[in-house]
Amino acid sequence: MCLKYAAADGWIISHLDHLDNSYKYVREGDKILSLKFNELLFDINSQYLRGNQVVNDDEESASSGKTRKRKRSKHFSGEDMEQMNPIKEGLARILSSAKAEGLFPDEIVYDNNEAARMISQKFYSDTVTHNIENLHGCNKMNMAIISETQSEKYVFPEQCYFYCNDIKNIAEKMELNNQFDLILLDPPWWNKSIRRKKRKYSESSYKMMYNEDLIKIPIGKLLSTNGVVAVWCTNAPSHLRSISNDMFPAWGVKFQAKWYWVKVTRSGKPVCDFNPMPAKQPYELLILGAASSNNEIKIPDGKLLVSIPSAVHSHKPPITDLIASYLPDNPKCLELFARYLLPGWTSWGLEVLKFQHLSLYRIHESTIQDNKNISTENTENKR
Repeated sequence: MCLKYAAADGWIISHLDHLDNSYKYVREGDKILSLKFNELLFDINSQYLRGNQVVNDDEESASSGKTRKRKRSKHFSGEDMEQMNPIKEGLARILSSAKAEGLFPDEIVYDNNEAARMISQKFYSDTVTHNIENLHGCNKMNMAIISETQSEKYVFPEQCYFYCNDIKNIAEKMELNNQFDLILLDPPWWNKSIRRKKRKYSESSYKMMYNEDLIKIPIGKLLSTNGVVAVWCTNAPSHLRSISNDMFPAWGVKFQAKWYWVKVTRSGKPVCDFNPMPAKQPYELLILGAASSNNEIKIPDGKLLVSIPSAVHSHKPPITDLIASYLPDNPKCLELFARYLLPGWTSWGLEVLKFQHLSLYRIHESTIQDNKNISTENTENKR
């Protein structure tokens, strides 16, 4: 479970708790281990600042609990305020009640997230050459396992299936028989700043796709007749319009709701200021739709997903707990453009094993003695 707190405006979720719970019991050979994700990657203690914005006086920063404000004028349009005000107000209500329950303490050491940034950079530099393609496999055990692929160790959650492959090959590799009750997409949206970054630091980028290519993904042939589609989206209006006006109709999906993933620090403050569009915001969008044949489902609009984000780029929080009430029991779930694996899910993406790398976890040997009821079926990896 990743759900920490529920309110009328939305939820507080913990990505770190989800990871630790998923790998509480892990088999490696004859040993049963317990894995803990590197918690320093979630040590987001202050707004992200550039080097020249960091407060020089560390003692003053720590005692006041404040960082130096950016000196720039802000001119919010009416449209900006119309979208941001409900998010700000909902966030304030959620945090107020959550803090009363002991969440988001005020006593935090502020260091511009140094530990999280350093570990994130090291992870990218260490794994930049770990390119795995044209590989698919599964872990059919009812327990997570550690297995080696191309001389690197990865952890695989229970009952998972994965495809390390280009999305354009999905019709060749997967049966298109309307079998999935939930399809989650985290597309590599075309972005000019990412394009510039790609030219300078190719190892820090990913293959972007035009909206016209995303429309061609055969979602309609993968989604069940009562299925739900969820799409992570940037704040670019062009991408949002493309989902509503082009992608959903082409996929046989009707719009249901727009949710907001609000990223906050350990003390509950947004990771950056709310800024006039199209500047960076402390939130991303999750657009939800349902199969056009599903006339009974009604997903509420405007909900907030509040969480401390991972310092690793594109490491989205899990939504399984939040979407479960709109799905059948034991749903079949698929994630496209996945960056990590989920228990019981099928995952597809060129980086599908990236965040499964064992270097992101601390290993503790478990004291479990009775392994009689544990399945011994091995992970299958196939070219």
